[in-house]
Amino acid sequence: MDLIQFHKMRAGVQANAAPGSSQALQDVRQNLENALASVGLFSDVEVDYTDDVDSLVIAMCTFPEHLSETEVARRLELLWEDRLRYGFWEAHATLVDSGQVEFEAATRNAQNGHYVTLHIVAQRGFVPAQRISVD
Repeated sequence: MDLIQFHKMRAGVQANAAPGSSQALQDVRQNLENALASVGLFSDVEVDYTDDVDSLVIAMCTFPEHLSETEVARRLELLWEDRLRYGFWEAHATLVDSGQVEFEAATRNAQNGHYVTLHIVAQRGFVPAQRISVD
């Protein structure tokens, strides 16, 4: 789904439901942190939750130099589909740029339930070149 379409869908669910409680956000934050750490591809994982209804749960992480941005986007989508989203409704969009992937998502837990929004920024990790001895 493209970003504009996603933002329209997210706005629609936000107009018809309340954001998740702090406990619901803490649960999603913990699930996201565990999911990113357990895959073995992401490092420097930082996850938290906010008062911003467009990004209630936020995360930053790095990915290895050898992985393409497209592969990282695919892996984030799989994590979302398999381990993070609620079963009732979801929408997501991915923005792939050189050295960075942004994943935005929204999910609702029931017809009369709350919603949670998510924003992940994954950046290519940089491995510094080794210095050569000048002996």
